[in-house]
Amino acid sequence: MVSAWTLKQQKKAEFAVNKELDTGGDAIDFEGTVGQDVRDAAMGKGEDELFEKKLSKEEKKALAKAKRDAKKKAKGKDKKKSDSKDEEKKDEAVPVIDMANLSLKERKRAEALDNLSKNDINVTYEAKSGKLHANTKDINVGGVTVTFHGKPLIEETEVVINYGNRYGFIGPNGSGKSTIMKAIAARSIPIPDAIDIYFLDQEYEACEKTALQAVFEVQDEVNDLEKQAEALNNKLAEVADDEEAMEATQMQLEMVYEKLDDLDVNTAEARASTILFGLGFTTKMQGMMTKEFSGGWRMRIALARALFLKPEFLLLDEPTNHLDMDAVLWLEDYLSQWTKILFFVCHSQDFMNNVCTDIVRLDPTYKKLRYYSGNYDTYVQTRRDQDMVQMRQYEAEQRDIAEIKDFIARFGHGTVKMVRQAQSREKLLQKKLEAGLTPKPEEIPEYDWSFPDAGQLPVPVLAIENVSFAYPNSNPLYKDVDFGIDLQTRVALVGPNGAGKTTLFKLICEELIPIKGLIKRNSHLKISRFTQHFEDKLDLEMTPLAFFKEKLMPKEPVDKIRSLLGRYGCTGAMQQQVMGQLSAGQKARIVFAIIAWEKPHLLLLDEPTNPLDIESIDALARCINNFKGGVVMISHDMRLISQCAQEIYICDHKQITRYNGDIMKFKLTQKKENNKRLAQHMNG
Repeated sequence: MVSAWTLKQQKKAEFAVNKELDTGGDAIDFEGTVGQDVRDAAMGKGEDELFEKKLSKEEKKALAKAKRDAKKKAKGKDKKKSDSKDEEKKDEAVPVIDMANLSLKERKRAEALDNLSKNDINVTYEAKSGKLHANTKDINVGGVTVTFHGKPLIEETEVVINYGNRYGFIGPNGSGKSTIMKAIAARSIPIPDAIDIYFLDQEYEACEKTALQAVFEVQDEVNDLEKQAEALNNKLAEVADDEEAMEATQMQLEMVYEKLDDLDVNTAEARASTILFGLGFTTKMQGMMTKEFSGGWRMRIALARALFLKPEFLLLDEPTNHLDMDAVLWLEDYLSQWTKILFFVCHSQDFMNNVCTDIVRLDPTYKKLRYYSGNYDTYVQTRRDQDMVQMRQYEAEQRDIAEIKDFIARFGHGTVKMVRQAQSREKLLQKKLEAGLTPKPEEIPEYDWSFPDAGQLPVPVLAIENVSFAYPNSNPLYKDVDFGIDLQTRVALVGPNGAGKTTLFKLICEELIPIKGLIKRNSHLKISRFTQHFEDKLDLEMTPLAFFKEKLMPKEPVDKIRSLLGRYGCTGAMQQQVMGQLSAGQKARIVFAIIAWEKPHLLLLDEPTNPLDIESIDALARCINNFKGGVVMISHDMRLISQCAQEIYICDHKQITRYNGDIMKFKLTQKKENNKRLAQHMNG
């Protein structure tokens, strides 16, 4: 079914063309107009049609006449004036979208498509004959290609997303996962009108609304749904004689009423409060204005709103990055019960194991999307088995080809009999090549991360003795804390946001001074820190190679710098690319290369897995386990903690206390406590 927005734009374009023809036709750039139609079709606008618009006989005649008239008028004119006039005509021919008259859904889609164009993201797909059924809830599009600044991210691949499934979207850093999600969210491929999309890609604006109001205020959505219901009721009367059309319209109407029930204003505030509480907002915080929160907390507000709206298709890009462990555990339980479409990027294997029904992998080698049923652990086993079979087929085919080529090379110029056999083998080889060979499986990268041994230090390496700390005009964060660190320390620091975990790191690094007590450091102790603002270590206007050569290793040969960067996954063209153009994960790898160059005795890692892909997280885990110095990490990544931490310390209630048990026991304990607190909150 063609949307109202599309019909309106088609009518406007048709009116503009007719008007210009009536006045002589010289003001129309027909080639530009047709080109725009082709681009619009490729971006998903209009009906499901082929990429080039098919013109009627009348339109072809008008096109030819307009071209002839335009050529006649162009003769004898000054080229500069003509160019200027052509630009004016082009501007007149482009229809202006009246955003005020669009529905909320149409307006959001128009804005999203405009953002794709501004960011030079182009999408094409294989159009199918016929139209999408209005009530279809599955997405199945073939031949999809997405390019970013001309670089293909995926080519001629299928996008298959089924209603009721929860997809984990994985792939290497910088492979284009976020860009592909933007393209899908903008409906640049055919997506049924019955599916409303919510893509969480930015924090909630800083304004004077309270956090609670920001989540449950849905008047625009309710008004839009009421308009849809009114239009569908009117349509029911129009199609009363068509049983099939009436049934389809009735189904659409039921879905609209179901969405209105989900947004019931009578229960909206209570439901919004429950979601916010689960994401870590106390009752007091829910009454604070959004402008009083940091960007990370406003991201939680945006996430709460996305969950509250219950869209048919929810897209999330790293939803756990701004959460503490309690909030991650709550979100994990909440999303594991999502009954519509969930499609999210995440690098936490534990989280995906408990949420996902399917895994979608972006294969950067062959530019395809690969689909796997089951959670992350099931994907790992399935992929291992598939790659093993594929590798055997690949190796067998390569052996056959090598043997045929060897036979042709040896006997292609011998006796008549042998030459005929060689020619026969050559035809066989040609048939094999034409039929298509089995591609080599994509290699799973294993990065050789390592931090050099800085040498031993006598005990105590670092001692925190009776430390108390408070920010100006604030309640104390710590009171009489005792804590020791040596070169054998492997500690995971957990606790709610705001309890002072990052502050402890700043105290250790002497960026903050305690109001009471002492922090004693060995005078030879070297500390390297990975922060949540890790990009501050970089000059984003420089390339990685130039940055290391000019600022860190000026006396070292370029080959040594290349080798260091390459070990952390910064290879080839990436070394010559301006760092501001790299993805967060690619920048993080460069920061770890800097830490290796610094040769620390002690590593302080504050949420190091947030920007990293799964292969890089595994490389970091191996690196930590082989490191000869001390490590204190703040993380909510269960797998990293279980692999690397020997002790767990809880930062809360102004103290740092050792937890007796492993991270999985801690997870189960926290889930029980979270459920108990949530039940108390819901009961007032």
